[in-house]
Amino acid sequence: MSYKGEKNNINSYQLSDKINPLTIVGLILLFSVVLTVGGEYQYWIALAFASGLLLLFSLRKTLSTILTLAIIWGILYLLKPYLGSVFVGSIYTLLLIIIKFSPIFILGRALSSYSSSHLIAAFRKIGIDGGIGIGITVFFRFIPEISIRMKEINDGMKIRGFKASIFKPIKTFELYFVPLMYKCIDISDTLTCSIISKGIEYDGKKTSFHEVKITFIDIAMMIGGMILLGASLWKIF
Repeated sequence: MSYKGEKNNINSYQLSDKINPLTIVGLILLFSVVLTVGGEYQYWIALAFASGLLLLFSLRKTLSTILTLAIIWGILYLLKPYLGSVFVGSIYTLLLIIIKFSPIFILGRALSSYSSSHLIAAFRKIGIDGGIGIGITVFFRFIPEISIRMKEINDGMKIRGFKASIFKPIKTFELYFVPLMYKCIDISDTLTCSIISKGIEYDGKKTSFHEVKITFIDIAMMIGGMILLGASLWKIF
């Protein structure tokens, strides 16, 4: 009796169990087209839509994402008077691309909140199994790991007295890229062992702890995404 009550209480706060991860994958595909062909109006709707979805998963992630976007907007404002320089112009263009496709990055961050077993179960539900499903799952689950490793590298740089600077891009790239490559090699060994231990290579019928189904929330979000896509395409034609 106690266990059942605790389980129901936990599920009431796990919104990731109530939103199908395939819905977020579908929104990423829809928003890729919307942000490419749509205008400013569609961009702000997509940004608000993605931020609201991320808020359902984590308030901390949402606030940090908003703060990051605000910092990028501030950097763009400061760099605008110096666009005559090739170096400044390249940085400005890169930041504009990040801002332009930020709703997709936000959706990707929300998708990374799911466990690997939940993602694999969702892909199996629609018949995507094997290498494709595992590859997509590993990619989105790898994003938080990269963030953790970058923080470790940053702490190591502080201890050793190294400082990153946007005015020394090559040196900064070396300080982060070289140790990150070694850490990624260690992570790849761990991932391989995890995949083997979970029986991914087994050819028989597989089951999952997660119950993946389409809910009213999923349908409503997909309809909203398709309406936004239709508005973007209507503007063109």
